[in-house]
Amino acid sequence: MSQKPINFGKNICVGDIGVSGFNMFRQVQIGLKEAKTKFVLSLEADCLYPPSYFIFIPKRDDRCYRNSNLYVMAHKRPIFWKKEEGATHAQVINREFYIKRLKELFKGAPQWSPEEKNFPRERHHKVDVFEPNEIVHYQTKNPVVQIKTSDSMRTYTHSDRIDRYSIPYWGDSRIFRRKYFDGEKI
Repeated sequence: MSQKPINFGKNICVGDIGVSGFNMFRQVQIGLKEAKTKFVLSLEADCLYPPSYFIFIPKRDDRCYRNSNLYVMAHKRPIFWKKEEGATHAQVINREFYIKRLKELFKGAPQWSPEEKNFPRERHHKVDVFEPNEIVHYQTKNPVVQIKTSDSMRTYTHSDRIDRYSIPYWGDSRIFRRKYFDGEKI
């Protein structure tokens, strides 16, 4: 799923619809309908995922499994912050369960809404797509890393704000930033 054409396997390009939580979940809904697997993994362009992220198998079909081994690379600084509550960009969910939930939340809604930045908060007064009792936290062996940029939908993200200069698997934060953000050959 993307808003611009990319050459990366099967890509569904929805066009320049604007950046919002609503539009992100609408794109997810379209992708879920195309997927053929029992479970789906969330993957976002501003995140890096270790191999261990791709091997977790949920125990239940009616839960959202969020990875709590998650770090954020701060905007413009080579430091990592821990985000223990997990996030929508690091989760595994039964595809049919996710489709059903989004169908409920999008009932009567327009196709796109760039104004609804924090969906489902504006439309349904909910903090999350899933109810708190439907979210189960798990941890991968190695962390997922989200890289904050000025191009992110939100420039601020909740985290512990404890500066770390190295994390398991990814290593030194300065080298990580140079390699994955600046694109240096290291």
